[in-house]
Amino acid sequence: MSDAHCSNEPEMGQILFGQPRQEYECPDEIVTFLRLLGNAVPCNNSPCDNTGERYENVVFELHAYSWDDDVPQRYNFRWRDVEVSWYKYLGRGTTVNQILTSEYFAKMRDECLASVKQAAGDDGIE
Repeated sequence: MSDAHCSNEPEMGQILFGQPRQEYECPDEIVTFLRLLGNAVPCNNSPCDNTGERYENVVFELHAYSWDDDVPQRYNFRWRDVEVSWYKYLGRGTTVNQILTSEYFAKMRDECLASVKQAAGDDGIE
């Protein structure tokens, strides 16, 4: 995975409203995985979109952009020590707090998907 620090400029809303940014640009592999995860969780709408949805279990948290100015939002996704932030929807100004090795990313993917399957009592998430 890439080790490039953030080179893109933050969105104007991120500057004005304080939506957090992490240190590194988020690789496409992580964005793709989070989109899959957002569609797999049992919510009416994906927490990866600008929906206000939230999903949390004992393994990870996934929160849509928050419009509540009184509640600070440090991240939109958290698993262990990995935090990913975006502006309004996944893929827009998406940043991550660390560089993930392929092995650590695979562990994150497997643990998150397994936790959703276990919570749903389902073996069919693909």
